[in-house]
Amino acid sequence: MLLQNKKVLTFILAGGKGSRLYPLTRDRSKPAVFFAARFRIIDFVLSSCINSGLRQVYLLTQTKSLSLHQHLRKSWNFLPNELSEFVAPVPAQQRISEEWYSGTADAIYQNLHLLEDHRPEHVFILSGDHIYNMDFNELYRQHIERAADLTMSVLTIKKDEAEPFGVLTMDEDLNINSFIEKPQDPSLIPGESDECHINMGIYLFKTDSLVRMLARDARKMTSHDFGKDIIPAMLDEYRVNGFSFKHSRFGHYWRDVGTIRSYYNANMDFLSQLGDRVVCTPEWPIKTLGAPSPVSYFGGSEGVSIKNSTIDLGSHLYNCRIHNSLIGRGVTVGNDTLIEDSIIMTNSSIGRNCVIRNAIFDKDVIIPDNVQIGCDPHKDQSHFFVSDGIVVIPKDYLL
Repeated sequence: MLLQNKKVLTFILAGGKGSRLYPLTRDRSKPAVFFAARFRIIDFVLSSCINSGLRQVYLLTQTKSLSLHQHLRKSWNFLPNELSEFVAPVPAQQRISEEWYSGTADAIYQNLHLLEDHRPEHVFILSGDHIYNMDFNELYRQHIERAADLTMSVLTIKKDEAEPFGVLTMDEDLNINSFIEKPQDPSLIPGESDECHINMGIYLFKTDSLVRMLARDARKMTSHDFGKDIIPAMLDEYRVNGFSFKHSRFGHYWRDVGTIRSYYNANMDFLSQLGDRVVCTPEWPIKTLGAPSPVSYFGGSEGVSIKNSTIDLGSHLYNCRIHNSLIGRGVTVGNDTLIEDSIIMTNSSIGRNCVIRNAIFDKDVIIPDNVQIGCDPHKDQSHFFVSDGIVVIPKDYLL
């Protein structure tokens, strides 16, 4: 493993508000949102870090960070301090000015003291709100072999899906020669009719180059953002390379879960082979909270019908039907209830004779008997939060 014991420091940007994921982000930051009923979104990038040998990891947090900090303490506090290995949250501290983080680049700039403490030769900067698995050794190897100042992971997608992302072009030697954040008319890959290269928010910088660019940007009136400011400014004087994600070890799956619809669809991927390839990889596992729970219980005289669904530990199901759904840890479902095409998170309770369709339940939701959700759009709109046809029930909701 190349990255083991190398002079590499990792920052994960984990302070995003996640406004488009409301109400799942009502009480927590986006990286702390549950995913696939039991993981947190942050677990995916952290698992890739640990599996790759990145063992000095700082998470830069800001908005509604308590839930994320608690998860890190309970789930990721296992690295040996005596070996200088850690996963540590760094709340915004206003060390340089009285301003909070004003952009992704500013978040790193306000924590340059950590680079002074560790003196790394290279710095990984990662987003904490995407679903993927990655061996960062592959990217590191290319970065070193090509003596790049910046290597960024690049994904190929259809042009009609590219507008929300940073779009780039690169030559046959993987040198990036243009970069535009969220363009209205995304540039196509040469020779392709409908595909573009987009930025995945996965960066490996040579430390000296990173510090120079951050210091220069801090003196200007910019948005202090990597995609809008830092990367375009580097193209003329630094060697900026693209790493092709689709040719990597786990290059078949990456999702940005920035909206309720994209979040819902990505969860549903985990009921198919797409999700299995990401999660069910024994040699490269996705880690999360390993709290002790009893086994799940399926009871009742008529039994439980489960089709294309996942049931986590400690759940109690009675004479009910669970179809195409993800059921989290410690969930209770009563007699004659149907749950279909839905995501039910930790410790929720659903009564008898209910029908739940096309819904997302956050943790600790309590639904009494004889309730229908996702069956009548007009009724759902008047009682619940509905986004793109999906009913979202917030944390601690008691109907």
